[in-house]
Amino acid sequence: MLKKFLSIFLVALLTVSCKKNDSPVGVSILPPGDILGVSYMEFYPDVSYSHFRSADSILLTTRLSNSALLGSVNDPVFGRTDASIYCSFETPYSPGSLTGVAGIVGNDPELDSAVLILGYNYVPGTSTTFVGDTSDQLSLDLFPLNYNLSTDTNYYSTGNNYYYTGTGTHTRGPIPYDATKNLIYGGQSKVFNPQLLHFAPIKKDTSAWNLPQLRVRLRDDFGEGLFACINNNTLFQQYLKGMFITTKHSILPQPSYGSIFFVYMDGNTSITFYYHSRDAVTGVSASRSPLSFYCNGSTCNRFSYFKHDYSIASPDLQNQLHSSDTIPSNNHNQNIYLQGAAGVGAVLKFPGFQQWANNNQYNITINKAELALKTDLSNKDFYDLTKYPLPGRIYLEGDTLGGPAGLIENIYTFGGYYDLTNNQYLIEIPHTTGLIVNHRTLNTKFYLTVYNGALFPERLVLGGTANKEYPVKLKVWYTKLTSKK
Repeated sequence: MLKKFLSIFLVALLTVSCKKNDSPVGVSILPPGDILGVSYMEFYPDVSYSHFRSADSILLTTRLSNSALLGSVNDPVFGRTDASIYCSFETPYSPGSLTGVAGIVGNDPELDSAVLILGYNYVPGTSTTFVGDTSDQLSLDLFPLNYNLSTDTNYYSTGNNYYYTGTGTHTRGPIPYDATKNLIYGGQSKVFNPQLLHFAPIKKDTSAWNLPQLRVRLRDDFGEGLFACINNNTLFQQYLKGMFITTKHSILPQPSYGSIFFVYMDGNTSITFYYHSRDAVTGVSASRSPLSFYCNGSTCNRFSYFKHDYSIASPDLQNQLHSSDTIPSNNHNQNIYLQGAAGVGAVLKFPGFQQWANNNQYNITINKAELALKTDLSNKDFYDLTKYPLPGRIYLEGDTLGGPAGLIENIYTFGGYYDLTNNQYLIEIPHTTGLIVNHRTLNTKFYLTVYNGALFPERLVLGGTANKEYPVKLKVWYTKLTSKK
């Protein structure tokens, strides 16, 4: 009798366990204990549009990265972007005569040439990458700064920066440089193609190779003046307060794309002096091993500076950049746009989700909530991995009356990584949706940005509110609790 009762109980239990939910979507990814009573809803943003975040700040790159971005891109969707570098150099040698400086060999050293060496930071198959087309030529210019960079100042990557005058006071504005004094040998721009994978021999008759690098000979008068100061860092940094390295004068007529790429700002990038000196015994003059001075010392600073020209961007993006939350057409945008190099972000608003929660006749609890964002594959200008690699991760931020309020979920669990198989980014936001459902916030406005967008150059075109093939949606799994009275 007991055996028969247990058999009946087991059949009944299986029957109850196999009961379908309101919707089977997503049930397979929920924990087994959450399956009973789970319902599912999808919400589309009532507003979606792109905007330019002009105040993205960047900390000292000595704290963040050993690389900086350099180059120019003429993007058919995002317009023109120029990535330039502000940096300073230092000498480690103590005051004294040049002959007595450690590293100087022989007597009466005389400079042969000074060369700026920029090491390319590009390793295929890793996160270091470039955007654009490196077969297009760029024009490089080097200008001296009028004021020293401060080692304890956080500089902005796109706008006004504080710089310190010679009197010890500071002002705010673009850091000034002497545009009339190109430091390149001959006073002309250097036209080049970024040779990211070119390992040049150090000497023609050896098997030793340099890492991929861009070498630029400096003006002789400038090099000689700097060489005379290598034994005194104070004088060295007075003579060269810093350098503005830029390709912003590159001519990139369409369909030329140009490129933005990473360069090392550590021991692979330097000002290197080639010199000869007289032997103390024989009196014979000979070439000596070069001396290099770097931009990653304790008295140095360096960072990328970005300039965007959206006047030649796609008409759709231009229209959105002049939009606001109050424009009704913002719920009809086919696409939204995200851009690194401190460029374009996107705004999403979900008041419909809040209204649904308010009108629901049950008290509910959120089991799972995720924002799904599809990359638009319909246009080669949108999706071309050979020229425009996708960001590996994107961020979702909340809102205050003053703008973005920072990440809304735990950085380690909210996701935002690109799923190449399903062509989408998924961002987990159960805590945030729970706050909305429980009336602990009335704000349903969010900001999308590229992860570390002041350091990385990738860009992305997503489906917008009106895009049926590549939609952006908020997916919510929830459980009904007690009825509302």
